[in-house]
Amino acid sequence: MLKKVVLGVLVFGFAIGITAFYAPSTFSSPLPQSQAQPPLEIDQVKKWIQQQSLKKDHYLEELAFQEINLDQDEAAEVVATITGGAHLGTFFLFDKQANGSYQLIAEQPWKIDSLDLEQPVMEIGDKRIYQIIHHSGGTGVSVDTAVLWYVDKGRFVEAWSGELKEVSTFQEEYYVKYGSYYVDGENLYYSTTSYKRPDSDTKAATVFNQKTSAYTFNGTIFEAVTK
Repeated sequence: MLKKVVLGVLVFGFAIGITAFYAPSTFSSPLPQSQAQPPLEIDQVKKWIQQQSLKKDHYLEELAFQEINLDQDEAAEVVATITGGAHLGTFFLFDKQANGSYQLIAEQPWKIDSLDLEQPVMEIGDKRIYQIIHHSGGTGVSVDTAVLWYVDKGRFVEAWSGELKEVSTFQEEYYVKYGSYYVDGENLYYSTTSYKRPDSDTKAATVFNQKTSAYTFNGTIFEAVTK
């Protein structure tokens, strides 16, 4: 049964409204008290990363993690992030196995400055869908991207992604794009507004390019609707 949810995400300038992802001690598992396990130590999470990550030189001093039940089973998953330089970071997701061990099911090169997983942003059927915003870029380029994702039977599923902000300077041209998405039931609408102007020009832009794309949930991901 599809639970109809209406979600609007608006991005203005440098402000993106999401709750900060702090040290692991600030989080608590939403599991009932009778099912709560002893607190997970950060050294154990570091060990899992060292043993299971394809990359062996993570800067683990900037590691934070959260235990939270992301799906419909009774076991909590473990989400961990590492933040590095301006555009450097890593996202990890561990799923508890039947034998009690934790298996790395997702590893992405995402710099996540803030993260809020206390509640899903929407629920479709039995899928609890969460949002993260990660930052990327390089010389003269800065991009913030939203990702909608969920855990299904031990699998990490990226259901949709779209840029919320892109700012770049290239060959004396200044380019800006802002995006937002809106979910209505099984449909997702993604809108962007962009403009260009000479990098040396301080006058307000007057020519804008606006675009809206439609997606529909196909049971696994939000798939683009084609005419």
